[in-house]
Amino acid sequence: MTKLEKWSVLYSNLWLTPMIYALLSLIFVFVTLWADLEMNVYKGMPSFLKVDYALTKTILSTLTAGILSLTTFTFYGVLGALSTFSSQFSPRILKNFMMNKVTQRTLGIFSGSFLYVLFCLFFINEDTAQAYSLIPSAAVLTALLTISTFAIFINHIVNWLQVTNLTEQIKQESVNIIESSLVNELKPHKAEKPDDVKMQVPGGEGKQMYAKQSGYLQKTYFNALIRQAAEDNLIIRLDNRIGSFVFRSTPVLTYWHPSPDFELDEGLYSGMFEIGKNQTEVQDIEFSINKFVEIAIRALGNDDPKTATNIIYQIGDLLIQISEMEVFSPYLTDEDGNLRVILKNLTYADYLYRGFASIRHYAKKDAVITGELLSVLNAIAHAIDEKDHKHVWDFTKYTISGFEQGLLYDLDMYRFRDLLKDIAETTGNEDGCKELMDKLDDKAN
Repeated sequence: MTKLEKWSVLYSNLWLTPMIYALLSLIFVFVTLWADLEMNVYKGMPSFLKVDYALTKTILSTLTAGILSLTTFTFYGVLGALSTFSSQFSPRILKNFMMNKVTQRTLGIFSGSFLYVLFCLFFINEDTAQAYSLIPSAAVLTALLTISTFAIFINHIVNWLQVTNLTEQIKQESVNIIESSLVNELKPHKAEKPDDVKMQVPGGEGKQMYAKQSGYLQKTYFNALIRQAAEDNLIIRLDNRIGSFVFRSTPVLTYWHPSPDFELDEGLYSGMFEIGKNQTEVQDIEFSINKFVEIAIRALGNDDPKTATNIIYQIGDLLIQISEMEVFSPYLTDEDGNLRVILKNLTYADYLYRGFASIRHYAKKDAVITGELLSVLNAIAHAIDEKDHKHVWDFTKYTISGFEQGLLYDLDMYRFRDLLKDIAETTGNEDGCKELMDKLDDKAN
């Protein structure tokens, strides 16, 4: 696993960070108790840091109740934020908020601080020490840390509730998935000359390995798969994409071997695929795109065009980055340049469809949102390589064909015409532009 993948799996569990902070706080408890009760460090401290038992107990008991109250408010804030994200945006972004470092650290600091003052209160004794120094001082500092963390966390929730910050977080997650899990892992195995490697694709029917359980294909260990395929002299075709739902007893992969008597070690190869009950973001860029789409659709349903427009811009920016990273070649080779794995890959047209098709459908009677969608398609056409221009033009035609608003004002028509003309010139489809404009005129009349 890459560092990102390990972090994603570990910190998707809400209990992990609070547990780590709790263990650290217990260690801190025993260190301060040992220093005050056994080493009597208070003797070397200034008089204002020497606190008697009664005052120490008062400080600890007061802070225990205070930190517990702040912890309660914090957990209430977390639940309120989760409820807001789920109802206004998408249930699928809850995990993003919970995996955020500020959220995790806040819960950890509150849990650790409460346990520290509680255990210190439990262990102090009037008969074991004449005065205390480190315990009350550390308790006060812990309280200050807790109050500061509470203020930071409130600001954190407010920032997350702003759509621009939320969508930026999701987009950055998507870029990290592409760079870490797809580009960096697959790039060394991408065929430098796909047309030459394509000649190695077997023509006959291969043998198949079937899934042992149903669930979402969460991850494929490509490096191990290619290495083992080279060792066994296999050519493997993956029959499912990352994020697809795999049914039990359906093909996971198809393989070809020079010898018809070759027997595949299904236990070994099954371990190179992770199938679970939930979709994850570890390698599934489509899952992250769907988060954007859900937020946009909810915004359209709530008559919130500003949020929907912002989402369209973010998806457009992400699609430009996907085009630049070139993740579309389905052929993976070994170190000797021999074809080993054939992916069931998404093309750029697929990414356009998954990013904008649902938004186009729900905005088919909204001239403003459709205009923004065309504007983003125009920006994409200017930014991407010429090889993907056809896909942008095809989706532009798809968008205009699905538009159902029977009444278009002159300003809407002018904007649509300008955008269509610009997209057509950029993609080299001036001849098809007139036909599309005529279709638009028919819809307006």
